[in-house]
Amino acid sequence: MKKVTKVKMLLIMLYALFISVCSISCSDDDDNVLKVDTVAFISQLTDYQNQLETLRDGSQYGNKTGMYPEESRDILELVLIQIKKSIRQIENGEETNPSQEKVDELIQAAKKAMEDFKATVIIEYVSVAAELYVDGQNDGYIDFGASENYSKFGNTGEQVFTVELWVKLKYTSGFGSVVDVFIEDSPGHYRKGWVINNFDNKRLRMSLGMDNWGLLEPGIDFSTTEKWVHFAAVINEKGVDGDVNSEGKPIVVKVYMNGELKDQATGLDGNPYNPNDLGTSMIAFRHMGGNLGMTNDWKLSGYIKHFHLWKSAKSQGEIKKLMNEEIKVTGQEDDLVCGWEFDATVEDDTNIPDLTGKYSAKLLGEYKWIPLE
Repeated sequence: MKKVTKVKMLLIMLYALFISVCSISCSDDDDNVLKVDTVAFISQLTDYQNQLETLRDGSQYGNKTGMYPEESRDILELVLIQIKKSIRQIENGEETNPSQEKVDELIQAAKKAMEDFKATVIIEYVSVAAELYVDGQNDGYIDFGASENYSKFGNTGEQVFTVELWVKLKYTSGFGSVVDVFIEDSPGHYRKGWVINNFDNKRLRMSLGMDNWGLLEPGIDFSTTEKWVHFAAVINEKGVDGDVNSEGKPIVVKVYMNGELKDQATGLDGNPYNPNDLGTSMIAFRHMGGNLGMTNDWKLSGYIKHFHLWKSAKSQGEIKKLMNEEIKVTGQEDDLVCGWEFDATVEDDTNIPDLTGKYSAKLLGEYKWIPLE
């Protein structure tokens, strides 16, 4: 039985108990002429009111280990309502027949409520299927940490890699980064690394920094929001799938959407791909400007899942199988650099291990997990 279901059952039982207690506390008994110590009754009830409130306010609520489900608050709240009501009725004389027996019933109900509440503590974290929304336009982003393995995939002029992921844009505005390990420096006259980006609200593309201020940017006309799409970019500086253009030049980049080839590009003569060797983090939905840290440029808001970076050139058939999860990525693959699924909540949003166990990502700024029904 799920913990939330147990909480609901406890609430039903407590409610029935309180109806019974209320009917007793509100009854009249004109024959009872004995004097009672109402101050003592109020003192006892106030003590348990304080205990209940301390437990309620001092507990953490959520879905992580050591926390309590939000629904558990009501276990304590129901008792508190009845105790406060009884104190008020005794103080203003509405309770015409106060007794220790009635006070003891409320005290027992309070003790049981505290025991029941404590029993709902989450012993083991349970992940919930969810979508991850990152609001980059309001400074949310994912920081994957820094590693040369995110950007360098072999010898100069011979680098081979594939980036593939699912993305859903919330809205577009100007230029925005989906996943970014790219640095562009005008004074230094260099471009390094790669970035999947949404350009001018109308084009989803892969941008590659090349030597001598070079740039390759194959992409797809795309401005759709609120719809999941699978994007993949395959790079092989010696030629992807052995393909060449009409002039016999090797195709070094291919871009796919939903498994279909949408664009491709040849290399720049004498200007190979230039990896990012500046030690900056790989970022999603925002941009890190070298040693200057996070910038206010290239902000984008959207969703991401099943993000994988490979040190191999995947074929179209492999991309389709990855997209359809016919190939299940486990983290044990020899050519997998890193991968994050982002399809379920995690216990610690500041330490999300990748599939290989070698890297960790953290969520920062504005973001939220949206549970799937």
